[in-house]
Amino acid sequence: MSLTDRSAVRVEVPDRGRDRPAWGKVGVIALIGFVIGIAWPRVAGVRLGPKAPGDGAQAAASASAAPGRASDPGAVPPTAAVTASPASATAALPPTSAAPAATASEVAPTVSVARGLVITCKTQDGESKKGKECGGSPQGLDNALVPRLRKLSACPAALGKSGKLAAVVTIDFGAGRVGVDAGKSSNVDGSAEITQCLKKELAGFTGGGIDHEHPRYTVVYNTTFTLPSGAASASATGATASASTAPVAAPQSASADPTPPPDAPATGGGQVVWEKALVRDVPKTGQIVASLPRGTKVESHGMKDNWVKIKFDKGEGWVYRAAIGK
Repeated sequence: MSLTDRSAVRVEVPDRGRDRPAWGKVGVIALIGFVIGIAWPRVAGVRLGPKAPGDGAQAAASASAAPGRASDPGAVPPTAAVTASPASATAALPPTSAAPAATASEVAPTVSVARGLVITCKTQDGESKKGKECGGSPQGLDNALVPRLRKLSACPAALGKSGKLAAVVTIDFGAGRVGVDAGKSSNVDGSAEITQCLKKELAGFTGGGIDHEHPRYTVVYNTTFTLPSGAASASATGATASASTAPVAAPQSASADPTPPPDAPATGGGQVVWEKALVRDVPKTGQIVASLPRGTKVESHGMKDNWVKIKFDKGEGWVYRAAIGK
């Protein structure tokens, strides 16, 4: 443009009213943006952005915990534990332990002894004879040996045993000694251990005062061990109780009687109901201090681990509780 064209240039300066921004239009545009971007999604429940990482895990946990979902067929509603049937609640409880019944291993057998049968003998000349050739058993030998054989009922190895022990006794009157062995016809369990008890019973026995024709005899005493019927019944009852023991629901009522402790004291009078009850100085493993026959009157003064402390006319001790009754 040349200087000669200055007349063609026109400059317009707006007045103050026209120079202001259009705030009304800006406000309308901002309001529309607020409604579209913020207010409307919240009212409509529409999320325009991506989900937070924790939302998916929470939704999955909620779905797996909900009852009746196909994705978790084994799920149990929370109320199921409360409304479970009594049978289910009973099955969840541990089985109760039944009180131990009398076992055959604690029962003393009844011991019966037949008269001695002479097997062999040796004469003054050293000649060996058999059976009837010896002229019978020395007079008084049975009276000396049979009571000692009957004491085998108190032998620990004989407890709970039944069967036959062929006790072969060899007595040498000249040397003043006695030998004991178990014969081949013995069938009682633990015959060797029972024979050891017999050796202790015969310790110190020399045969002095017994009339004899020959200096040496070998005599067999057929000894029978029989468990009393009361012990057999107790063992059968214990087996039945063990087989039939089932879980039992604990009483929920506050008024239900509690189970007495195992060491509850037992006092009062009673009597021996077994054929023979062994009395020990301490429960179960103690030394045998007496053997009480059926019907013996006793006084009970406490119980510990199924053993009753008793007093009787000749002393006191412990017996298995099943052996004492009214």
